[in-house]
Amino acid sequence: VGGLTSVHRWLHFFHNSLLTPTTTMAVARSLCPQALRVLGSAPARLQPVVRAFSSASSSSSSRGERQKLLFTPGPLTTSKAVKEKMAKDVGSRDPDFIAVVKQIRERLLKIAEVSPEEGYECILMQGAGSMALEAMLTSSIPRTNGKLLIVSNGTYGERQEKICERAGIPFIAARNPWNEPITAALVEGLLEKYSGEGISHVSMVHHETTAGVLNHLEQVGRMLKEKHSEKRFIVDSISSFGAYRLPAKEWNVHYLAGSGNKCIEGVPGFAFVIAHRDSMLAAEGSSRSLTLDLQDQWQFMQKSGQFRFTPPTQSILGFEQALTEWEEEGGLAGRSGRYQKNYETLAAGMVKLGFEFYVKDDASRGYIITTFQVPDAEKDKWDFNVFYDKLKDRRYVIYPASLPPASASSAAAFRVGNIGQLFQSDVEEFVKEVEVVLKEMGFSVPMKA
Repeated sequence: VGGLTSVHRWLHFFHNSLLTPTTTMAVARSLCPQALRVLGSAPARLQPVVRAFSSASSSSSSRGERQKLLFTPGPLTTSKAVKEKMAKDVGSRDPDFIAVVKQIRERLLKIAEVSPEEGYECILMQGAGSMALEAMLTSSIPRTNGKLLIVSNGTYGERQEKICERAGIPFIAARNPWNEPITAALVEGLLEKYSGEGISHVSMVHHETTAGVLNHLEQVGRMLKEKHSEKRFIVDSISSFGAYRLPAKEWNVHYLAGSGNKCIEGVPGFAFVIAHRDSMLAAEGSSRSLTLDLQDQWQFMQKSGQFRFTPPTQSILGFEQALTEWEEEGGLAGRSGRYQKNYETLAAGMVKLGFEFYVKDDASRGYIITTFQVPDAEKDKWDFNVFYDKLKDRRYVIYPASLPPASASSAAAFRVGNIGQLFQSDVEEFVKEVEVVLKEMGFSVPMKA
């Protein structure tokens, strides 16, 4: 094979041809090592073919094994190129690595449609998305005259309550049904109800992964700007950033938290906060933690370009590649478009098999992850662990349900993600395998309502 362009031409041929999987594997084994090394840089729509080629060319020790596909909300299936980008060591104080950190911060701001000139900053934090969330909450609420209204509809909103309890941050919790979205009218009513409580900040989740509900973030932000402009708006966008539009300034968002291993399709290891600079500096000295001090982390990065403490160097290198792939796929339009196709294919297929949606309103369901329920008539026979293991044996990894403890349906439900390096063809194959598994478990297909 002459080079990258030639390899991609061959990939296009296989992708558009009617070759059987066996023939494709045979051709893959015949490719020279030089060709296999550049497969990871193929366009997004060809990644399913790349996976087949990579599997076919693997060592004999792994022969017979197929790469697991993670139908989860993250960690998720990543591209070959992202994995390869992490396969080297780099010094955390090295100028090359510092340059990577700098351009990642700049590119994340662009996704949020803001810039330092518009008064916004991006701060990278070591750890999972929850670490960025905790850094954001514990550094943004002033120690005096600060109180947070947490409006939640799932476990991730309720996690904010636990953070505030541990940190001693005054807050009011407003819990809502897990299968209904948070609306501007709801938040406005809560602020009226608690008008004498001295609320200074309002927080919510953009996409609540618990049930797969998309909350009305834009409407809430605009309402706050119009009627409660003195209040700062805090957003957990960990599972939505990069797949849903979130123009921070336009929507009056003062703080948002995101993660490297969600819709940008990197790996776990670090997260980030995008903050309105003046709001952040007004709360300087409020942090309840040393390692999660948002302002201190930002100040140090501004002066040195470095993390205060050891950064996850390989995760950041992989994320740089993931950002490039996000951009090459068409940015927000391309990434969200693929996820929407995945969701639509999944939803249609699962309904045909007899599954039901936990979130009944179509408009309230996001396309990141979906909660499915087994029909009442079949619940007595349902065994999630058997269902999970059988799908895993076929290389498909799903997610258990996370429904309210009082919900009788929690044992007969599960979640399926649509993000990561998953494509419509993957989802179609997944649905076919679900049908096979249901029959093996003794269910009629479609299941009885």
